[in-house]
Amino acid sequence: MANPTTKQELMASIADGYAKLCDQIAKMSDEEKLAPFDFAADPKKCGVRWQYDRCLRDLLIHLHEWQVLMREFVQNIRDGHPRDYLPDEYRRNYHEMDKMLVEKHQGTPLDEADRLLRETQEEMLNLADSFTEEELFTKGFYKNTYTTTMAAYFVSVTTSPYGQAVKLLKTHQKNCRKTAK
Repeated sequence: MANPTTKQELMASIADGYAKLCDQIAKMSDEEKLAPFDFAADPKKCGVRWQYDRCLRDLLIHLHEWQVLMREFVQNIRDGHPRDYLPDEYRRNYHEMDKMLVEKHQGTPLDEADRLLRETQEEMLNLADSFTEEELFTKGFYKNTYTTTMAAYFVSVTTSPYGQAVKLLKTHQKNCRKTAK
């Protein structure tokens, strides 16, 4: 899907991306949902962004936590305390942040991870809807979005990683089925 250029397209792409992720998860057996990821045969299938996600729960938590960062980013703007999207300590190496976010939730059950993502997905839709077209699509409208748009931030924590997650889960599912044979 091309990058959205209107608020309506943005809202649709966020909803559609999440629906595709949910559809892919629904296609997985309970065993596949609980099985650890194994991309050793082709580590490029995993990609750097997902290297700390060892199972479906980790992947869902990863998506959720990046959306929590987005919620805080927007809240800081609205409170008149604009800050960069990434916390200072992770600005130079956000992969360390990914690792910390996933490790923080090792005790979180899969159903809780699913619920948390569902909640932040709904928040992302409501937040995106609360912006005007101009606020969403004017580059640098907010000082701390620099040379990009607020819509691009929403895409980067919803539509884009949802698509990547679907590909990752399809590969995981294939790997599980090969192993089962």
